[in-house]
Amino acid sequence: MRPIRIALATLSGGLLLVGAAILPAAAALAAPGGATTTALKATGPNERAYVTSADAAYQAVSQFRPASHLGLTAFLSHYGDRLTLEQLQRAQALVAQADITLVQLEAKTRVTRTLARSGARTARIQQAATAASRAFDTASNSTASAMAEMQPMLQSKLSLFEGLQAKLELDRSLRDFAAVGVAVKAVRPQ
Repeated sequence: MRPIRIALATLSGGLLLVGAAILPAAAALAAPGGATTTALKATGPNERAYVTSADAAYQAVSQFRPASHLGLTAFLSHYGDRLTLEQLQRAQALVAQADITLVQLEAKTRVTRTLARSGARTARIQQAATAASRAFDTASNSTASAMAEMQPMLQSKLSLFEGLQAKLELDRSLRDFAAVGVAVKAVRPQ
């Protein structure tokens, strides 16, 4: 079996690992436009589609971010005593970076949603959606980098069963984070 890529490996991307349950981003996608209010200026079907997809993207990120932070800090609380002081400090820095990355992504999706709801020009909405998409790509790339950095450090610190549990949580987190990406990228028409 390949070495398990686990635990704090997803810190830079802000992915939830062990502990708290994630509100699946797919659930946010399935929400029936609940965030759309009567204050919308968008009137045409194209504009309403932007509003619906921008709302779904913002909801997906804003639900994922706190769950991710909670899970990462719970993981550090639970397993942090197994790390050296230097490793623990690095892991805490990665948790902070993950939260910053997700706050930036959330801000970009909020801007896109605000523009779509206010009836801004399509070009301006697309520009904001592209910026949000790039922010997601940055978070995704930093996840891969963190995985490469943290895997060797954690591999020897967890038992087989802890490693398997962490792998299960990692897979779930990756699916939820991918669903966030789908929602974010859906605002930007191809």
